Amino acid sequence: MLNTHEMNLDNSGTNEGIMVGTNSGTINYLVKEPVKISSMISSVVKILSSTCIEDEDSDVSLDIDTFRPDKKIEHNCVIKYKEIVQEHAIYYTHSDDILNVFDDSNIGSKGKILRCVRNWYLESKGQLLLECQRNHDSEIDTIRRNADFLIESVILKIKQSIFDSNDVSEISMEEIEIGITCFVCYCFMKCKILEKPT
Repeated sequence: MLNTHEMNLDNSGTNEGIMVGTNSGTINYLVKEPVKISSMISSVVKILSSTCIEDEDSDVSLDIDTFRPDKKIEHNCVIKYKEIVQEHAIYYTHSDDILNVFDDSNIGSKGKILRCVRNWYLESKGQLLLECQRNHDSEIDTIRRNADFLIESVILKIKQSIFDSNDVSEISMEEIEIGITCFVCYCFMKCKILEKPT
């Protein structure tokens, strides 16, 4: 039989979310402030700016075409990333604002980053078309069958570029993943990834 007189529970004092039965030392508990989506995107932009190489011969004008996500998803037959794009499309303005602010202090960085992402997409697309040339499908049909693969290949290029840099220590991997997702959705809507609806 359990003797309830010998059990003493004490939860007096200030509780910061940690409970300890018996403690014979000091407990150091640091609460990390939550990072906002904007700062996650900003970290991705900052790192990409330092890793993307400036192409001096390229046109500095930016493609200003932006399409509603649903229209572009349907045109390219995106399946795996459909809901991700739809959910993160709300961060389009945040991403654009961050790129513009960053470009104000680092002239030409917005164009450089977007050209870099576009080139990663075009490399993946070219490799895919080369591998599928015997299928005798049209270019758009090949892209539509492989739209999710193409998005994923750009995501992997962005991740590789970021993780190869030395600037990732200030933000967690989870936060970088969210920043990349928001940024990729922005690039998708800016038509730097996949094809423009006709």
